[in-house]
Amino acid sequence: MKMVKIVNTQDLVSLVQKDIESLSVQKEGDLYIALPGGRSAASLIEAMLNLPSQVVQRIRLFLVDERLEGEKNIDTLLEAGLQNLLDNGTTILLPSLQETLPIQPFDRVYLGIGEDGHFASLFPGSWPEFDYTMIKEIANSPKPPKRRVTLTYHGFLHTCKDAEIFLLFLGEGKRDALFRLLGGNEDMHTLPSSFFVEEHFNATIITDLQE
Repeated sequence: MKMVKIVNTQDLVSLVQKDIESLSVQKEGDLYIALPGGRSAASLIEAMLNLPSQVVQRIRLFLVDERLEGEKNIDTLLEAGLQNLLDNGTTILLPSLQETLPIQPFDRVYLGIGEDGHFASLFPGSWPEFDYTMIKEIANSPKPPKRRVTLTYHGFLHTCKDAEIFLLFLGEGKRDALFRLLGGNEDMHTLPSSFFVEEHFNATIITDLQE
């Protein structure tokens, strides 16, 4: 798994902007991009706001999980400037329990990784080994709020196999999760981000953690 070290959030903004610009040249038509909620989302939105308008118009966003109680992840994105993207042609889909929801294979996936190694709303020890739904409601999340809806492991497997995936380990609190992932001694049941190693995705770690 590749690793890119950054110093600050502006480095992340620049990296994402250049990555999507490169994608827009390599691929014709719509650009399918998966986004997390949370603090890292602001930098991702800022990067897209810096893109040329003809690229912004091609972006199709998907929010990988959503809170069903309290402040929603979509609200975090709107506060970060998502509305400006929407006004200029970007579209966004929220995870829905409708199994018929059309999810295009993603071109890019940006995921914030939690202190316990979780991503989206997939937490350690909280997921059955065999579950073939793509999107599922979480009724008792170990992290507030309890009710969430998330793309599942099967959903990620189905939509991300050909995507470039960026795992964001940002902040000192993520050091242990990163150390455990690099150690290679765990699986997705104890460290959910290990899923991307187990399934041999094209994943890159982005971190501001220094030695």
